[in-house]
Amino acid sequence: MDRKELKILKNILIKEKERIMKSISQLEENTQRTSRGSASTGPGVPTHIAELGTDTFEKDLDINLTSSEVVLLQMIEESLKKIENRKYGICESCNKPIPKARLRAVPYAKYCIKCQKQQEGKG
Repeated sequence: MDRKELKILKNILIKEKERIMKSISQLEENTQRTSRGSASTGPGVPTHIAELGTDTFEKDLDINLTSSEVVLLQMIEESLKKIENRKYGICESCNKPIPKARLRAVPYAKYCIKCQKQQEGKG
């Protein structure tokens, strides 16, 4: 892979990392705001019984979204380290180059399409 292509992919990874960090921050802020609740009823106490279910659902959703974002963030960090170590774009399973088209679509891909399908078949 040439330097120009590598630089483009690195910039995509960095922008995605920034987006995810901002998203995680917003999700954490939403969770804290929901936990504080309204001042009239006290922290985290819904004003109506129906709100209890909604509050719980929103907290669970925020936690699940945050977990997914953290996993994606880790994959991006690994990809950035691989760029620095000159190991980026190599399939972790078969050690063959990952096609550029795949890296443009999924810049944090660890596997070529063939090996990715095999990984998904195991799970």
